Amino acid sequence: MTLAVAAAAIGVAATVSPASAASAANAVMPSAAAPAALGAIACRSVHDCMAVGANTPSMPTQLAAEQWNGKKWTRLPIVKPAGVVYTGANGVACPAARVCVAVGDAFPANGPGPYALAGYWNGARWLTGRAAAPGSSSELIAISCPAAASCYAVGEYNPKGKVTTTAALIEHWNGKSWAQQTAPMPHGAPFGQLVAVSCATVKFCVAVGATGAGELIERWNGHAWIAAVPAAPAETNLWGVSCPTAASCYAVGGTGSSTVVERWNGKAWSKSAAPVPAHSIMPFLQSVSCVSPTRCLAVGNDLNTPPTVFADQWNGGSWKPVSMAASGGHLGDFDQVQCFSASSCVALGSTSPSSAAERSEAAFWNGKSWKVVLTV
Repeated sequence: MTLAVAAAAIGVAATVSPASAASAANAVMPSAAAPAALGAIACRSVHDCMAVGANTPSMPTQLAAEQWNGKKWTRLPIVKPAGVVYTGANGVACPAARVCVAVGDAFPANGPGPYALAGYWNGARWLTGRAAAPGSSSELIAISCPAAASCYAVGEYNPKGKVTTTAALIEHWNGKSWAQQTAPMPHGAPFGQLVAVSCATVKFCVAVGATGAGELIERWNGHAWIAAVPAAPAETNLWGVSCPTAASCYAVGGTGSSTVVERWNGKAWSKSAAPVPAHSIMPFLQSVSCVSPTRCLAVGNDLNTPPTVFADQWNGGSWKPVSMAASGGHLGDFDQVQCFSASSCVALGSTSPSSAAERSEAAFWNGKSWKVVLTV
C-alpha cells in the first residue's frame, strides 16, 4: 500500500494539504524511550505478534510498537502526528499478513482535549492520523477487524457542549476512512464507556464496558448497534469479550468482590462467575479469548497485597483455574490474551501493576505452564 493510500485509510484530516500530509507521513519519530508500557497485542500466530502502547512518563509523549517473530521482540519506529504533545495507543488488530490497525488518543498542543487516534502498519512502517474524532474530545480504547478492510473500534467521547458527560464511542473503518456509528445508551445511564470489542463476522460484533449504573453490552447485527444491560450490580464492569461465532460470546469483568462472566447463546445473555485464587480481595477478569464456543481462556488480576494474577479455562461446561507456574520471569499483571488453541495462547502484561519499575512482558501458555518473555 502506498503512503498516500495508507494516509487516507487512517483518516488524515481533509484540511491538510497533500504535500503536508505526505511530509507528516514520512516524518517517522524515533522509537519511544525504553522501557515502553505496552497494553494491547494482536497475534496471527505464536510466532507473529504486534504490541502497542507508549513510553512511560506519567503523560506519555511517544507511541510505541513492538513486533514478535517467535524468538525476540523488536521495537518499531512509529509516527507521532504533527502538533501532538501527549499520545498513546490502546488497542491493535492485525486482520491480514503485514496489516495491523491500532487505535488510541492524541493530545494536540493547542487543545482543548484529546482526539481519537488511528495507526496503520503496512508491513514496513507505521503511519498515524485522526480517526473520526467526534465531540470536544475522544479516545479509542479497543479494536477488532473481521476483515482487512473492515474494523470496529470502541471507546468514549465528550459530546460538544457537554464536557462533563462521557458517551460510548463506536467507529468503523471501511479501508478508506473512519465513520462514527450510533452507540445507543440505556435510559438513565450516567455515562458510557466501551473498552473491548470482538467481531465474529462483519455482521456480528459485541462491544462491552460500563455505564456507571452497571455493565454495558452493545451488539452489532450488520445494520445497527443494540444496547443491552443485563441485570447486574451497579459496580459491575466488563473488561474483555470474545466471540468465536455469532451465536457464542463470552464477556468478562468483575463486581469489585467477584468475577463476572456474561455468556451470549445467540438469543440472550446469562451471567455466571469464574474461580478466583484463595484469599482474593478484589478479583476481576481482564481479558478472554475463545477459539470455539467450548474452549476459552480468561486472564485476571487481583488487587491483593501483593497483587496477584490468575487464569481460568472454559471447557464447554464450566470454568476451571489453570496453573500459574511460569518460567523465564514473574507474572505480575495481565492486560490481554489471545488464543490459537486450548493449549496455545499469548498474554500481554507487566511485571507489576502501576509501578515505576514495571516492565511489559509476554506470557506464552502451552496448556500446562507459562513462559515469560520481557518486551524490549
